[in-house]
Amino acid sequence: MNLGQIRAQVRKRLGDGNAAFWTDAELNGYINDGLRDISFRTKSIRANDYISAVSCASNTVGSGSNEYALASNFTDIYSVLEVYFMESGTEWIRLDSRLRDDLDEEFDGWRGNVGFTYTDTGSGVTTYNKNANPGTPDRYYWSREEDIIGLDPPPDDTQAGSDRIRVYYAKKHTDLGTDTESPTIPEPLHLGAIFYAVAVGFEDRGWGDRANDNWSKYWGRMKDYKMERNREREDDEIQSINYKSRG
Repeated sequence: MNLGQIRAQVRKRLGDGNAAFWTDAELNGYINDGLRDISFRTKSIRANDYISAVSCASNTVGSGSNEYALASNFTDIYSVLEVYFMESGTEWIRLDSRLRDDLDEEFDGWRGNVGFTYTDTGSGVTTYNKNANPGTPDRYYWSREEDIIGLDPPPDDTQAGSDRIRVYYAKKHTDLGTDTESPTIPEPLHLGAIFYAVAVGFEDRGWGDRANDNWSKYWGRMKDYKMERNREREDDEIQSINYKSRG
């Protein structure tokens, strides 16, 4: 369905076919709010892109960091799903996902792997990433609230380079602006946008029971989508196991 078709369904369910209560602009706003909410909760819009890896080896030129700003590298990112690193510029390896609290427990002193900035008072020479312990990254962490993704160990000179970090991520739905535009979420979730817009519309008019009925349908649609997606993955895993067994 496109925006015009979705809005027509919303009007029909609201009983406002003559646009007596809601303008097209109001309903378009409800629909776009719903599409953004669906894309956030289901992580159903996905993309991937690259980040250049910076060396954290000790040097006298400039400080290197093992953390990179998500917003500076990706547009409308909601969450990080997978991260790969091109080891030595030749082979992609998948990095393990970790929480920083887990890293504190598993790898004592890992935060010091980037070293520190030190200026010799006698010579006046500044050393960046002094006492750093860089190498080949094999794990990552990320934070939506802090807008960062970090690697550990931090890259050394050998592992630094352009487009060495490949990030697979979920992103926000882009608002629909014309009636002929269609949502980029999977088609089974289009009905969820209708339920969302109808629920908000009824809430605006104080019709709580009707709103709650549509909220229930909205949550049910997303639950069904997630269950079906998980079932498909389980089927794929079973097929993969059977294939390997035949081999």
